[in-house]
Amino acid sequence: MSTSDHWTTSHDLALIYIALAYGTDHDLHEDEMTALTEALREWTVIPDDARIQEVVMEAATAFLEGDARAEVQRSIEDLSEELTFVERRRALRDVMQIAEADGVLLEREQGMIHLLADAWSLKQLSQDLLKDTSAVVQRQPEDWGLIHELAFIYIIVAHSANDDLSSAEIEVMLKRLNEWQPDRSTEEVRNVFRRALQVYADEPEQSLIQDSVETLKETLPLVQRLTVLDDLNTVAHADGEFTSQERELIMYLAQAWDMNIRLNGRS
Repeated sequence: MSTSDHWTTSHDLALIYIALAYGTDHDLHEDEMTALTEALREWTVIPDDARIQEVVMEAATAFLEGDARAEVQRSIEDLSEELTFVERRRALRDVMQIAEADGVLLEREQGMIHLLADAWSLKQLSQDLLKDTSAVVQRQPEDWGLIHELAFIYIIVAHSANDDLSSAEIEVMLKRLNEWQPDRSTEEVRNVFRRALQVYADEPEQSLIQDSVETLKETLPLVQRLTVLDDLNTVAHADGEFTSQERELIMYLAQAWDMNIRLNGRS
């Protein structure tokens, strides 16, 4: 939708604002909506309420009815080319104000701010904005650790094939997780899995998934990253079918973790 003739820079900005305000927690607070429309007013050629509302509705339709992640990524890339450095700084400040509007800065909102900053070469500004925020910052829960990151990645691969988790896949995931931390009881491992599944069920932004990929890369040595790939290969085969989506995801992870592997059959 964002490639249509009437799609403007304001639409790209609105889509990103909506992805931040609504997409991170599936709720759009009144304060967030006010901040969103006020931010757009400064970017809209005809800054009247009717036109701004039209832009918001069109951007919301693209976000909700299309491939949300693809739409957001396209808008980020388009704005990288369309906006000057000064304008990108201004847009990132707008994003921060919208994120702060409800008084709480969610972890996923922080992740999206980092994502925009990386794409727009504004890393230092994002760090300064997050450091100086007046909102209550939601930190990652202390009981989320490496084993949760592993469970999260396992679930992503297992669910990618047919939007379902079979009992065989769950059994393999629990077994492999227990092998990483054998001191945990069966119930503790199940709790880890449930926790990771809950995060996944909330439809995490791509930035959160990327954070998990980066965390595992930075935390695990090469040999253990190979073990994770073997785990994922085993999980992917657990239901008796190894799909192209599963193969692509595992190959993507291997590349992200600086490993060159070949997946032939059950290898």
